[in-house]
Amino acid sequence: MQIYDVFGRYIGVKSTPDGWQVFRVDISERKFSRLYEVVIPDDVSEDQIVRWLDDIYHESASDKHPQVKRIE
Repeated sequence: MQIYDVFGRYIGVKSTPDGWQVFRVDISERKFSRLYEVVIPDDVSEDQIVRWLDDIYHESASDKHPQVKRIE
């Protein structure tokens, strides 16, 4: 699973035969909860996920958390 810091919250993205799955991540306890309301289109490549997450969550950007970055 890929884990991203998305403007201060942790989001996990996993590739499956059925497409991308998105998870809320509790990084300290390594717990994952599926986010069914967030759908990454099948044509988004792994290299494009940071940009896609930035486009979806850009309203959450702040001075303290100005960007999306992959942490794992």
